[in-house]
Amino acid sequence: MRIYNSLKREKQDFQPIKEGHVSMYVCGPTVYDEPHIGHARSAYIFDVIRRYLKYKGLDVQFVRNVTDVDDKIIEKARKVTSHTSQAASLVEETKKIAEKYLDAYHEDMALLGIAKPDKEPKATEYIPKMIKFIELLIKKECAYASGGDVYFDIKKTKNYGKLSNQNLEKMEAGSRVSPGEAKRDPQDFALWKKAKEGEPAWPSPWGEGRPGWHIECSVMSSDILGDEFDIHGGGIDLIFPHHENEIAQSEGAGLKFARYWIHNGLLTINSEKMAKSLGNYITIKDFIAKHKDPDYLKLFFLSAHYSSPIDYTEEKILEAKKEKERFLILFKELNKILKGYKAASAGHVPDDFKEFKTKFEEAMDDDFNTPLALASLFEAITFFNKRIYGRSSFSQDEKKALYEMRDNLLIFSSVLGLDLSEEITTEVNKERIIRLIAERNTARKAKDFKKADDIRKELSDMNIIIEDTKDGTEWRVKV
Repeated sequence: MRIYNSLKREKQDFQPIKEGHVSMYVCGPTVYDEPHIGHARSAYIFDVIRRYLKYKGLDVQFVRNVTDVDDKIIEKARKVTSHTSQAASLVEETKKIAEKYLDAYHEDMALLGIAKPDKEPKATEYIPKMIKFIELLIKKECAYASGGDVYFDIKKTKNYGKLSNQNLEKMEAGSRVSPGEAKRDPQDFALWKKAKEGEPAWPSPWGEGRPGWHIECSVMSSDILGDEFDIHGGGIDLIFPHHENEIAQSEGAGLKFARYWIHNGLLTINSEKMAKSLGNYITIKDFIAKHKDPDYLKLFFLSAHYSSPIDYTEEKILEAKKEKERFLILFKELNKILKGYKAASAGHVPDDFKEFKTKFEEAMDDDFNTPLALASLFEAITFFNKRIYGRSSFSQDEKKALYEMRDNLLIFSSVLGLDLSEEITTEVNKERIIRLIAERNTARKAKDFKKADDIRKELSDMNIIIEDTKDGTEWRVKV
């Protein structure tokens, strides 16, 4: 397996520190607003990477943090408290907002079918350990206290800019110290911030305050995964300054830190940056409410390499719907052929089908190339179709082969986090559909055709297509 390592700016053979085990840390959400589909892309990409590593037989420890105290969260809380007649404190409101939007993030991850991390540390839970880490940096003369703040002295670090390929001298030329800051150098960054009136604050050797943003990831990752771990992930927008500063302070503390850095590309909407001011801000819940099925969004994401930028359009989502329909039609036919059949033994996959497994794994082994991996699944669909359509009967040996090939295809799709075996999507109420179909069948038997037509229309309004066959009424989701 080869992974593009942002730190080295090249693909490298992936060699975990501990054989058979992968330690992986990904920067998670700052919880101050509803998660949008850009957040969905990053979360989904690293979920797929984790799934594939597990598919390869590796034990994966996956950590994703939560920033639950931050300038953006406090600013949102400040706006709320300034518009309310209640005497809610800024501290209380900040906590409420963080909890509200963390709940929203968890809900949206569940809607997308993205698995929970093994560990999800919150910044506020780690403040005592952050203080100890900062004290260590001061002791090592990599940081200094100034007026209640603590700053990291980037002049004390080696090769600052090695991740982002920044030139420190050029950076210094355009930098300045903001009002209220007591830095020695404009490029120094805050490890600890002196408390402002009313804001959330914790006691420290430097006075009441709260941690800077960058310090939390260094502390959490090393505490859970150790002084050196395999993979650090996040969006390409985090390379500078966030990830660059993580490296500086971690190495300043004597840690080896992350071996491989993986960064996902950003998402635009109709070639524009997503922003509420532009009216093109699509939350995850907005997408699910409109399109029902999260697989449409996932198939869209899979169409581009994780490191590339990707542009969202409704036309591309329509194409993703058509792609999913191809899978659903195939599985519907396979399920008919294999109805009541139970495989007695394995080993019946034809050699010419095995090439799809090879293609799938080769694509994913090459820096998680999902467009090629997905293409191998569509080739498999064509392979199936040539074997089953236009035929009315199949031998036991053929059924054995179809059964195992179907299971293989389901395994590959599950590695990509897709649910392709069922026609029931996130928002569909299966029990209600079955009840309405039963009511319609009763109405038809009673020759109450108006009621039967009304129920068909009700189902159609729910995006459900029904078909009356000799075996009964079948239904599927409209694409």
